Amino acid sequence: MKPNEIREARMALGLTVQDVSKKLGAPYSAVHRWEKGENSPSAKYIAALRDLFDGKQTAGEKSEVDFLKQRIIDLEKQLEDQREIINVFKAALETIAKK
Repeated sequence: MKPNEIREARMALGLTVQDVSKKLGAPYSAVHRWEKGENSPSAKYIAALRDLFDGKQTAGEKSEVDFLKQRIIDLEKQLEDQREIINVFKAALETIAKK
């Protein structure tokens, strides 16, 4: 995997370098160096990266339609998570307001 493919695929999924490092069990600094082209992932991590980035394809290899479908799914999940957080804050505010 080329450095730009790693970064492009990560960003297409809305992941941070820290997210990728946690999912792979790799040090943050290693993932950062892979993206900068300062180092290359081992075969173990290349396989893990491919799995993480939708099986056997990087974002650069995916069709635009598949990429957009996945991005919509990811954004909907993020929106759902944000709504849950808002509901927690609303409940906390109601509790505080009752006192």
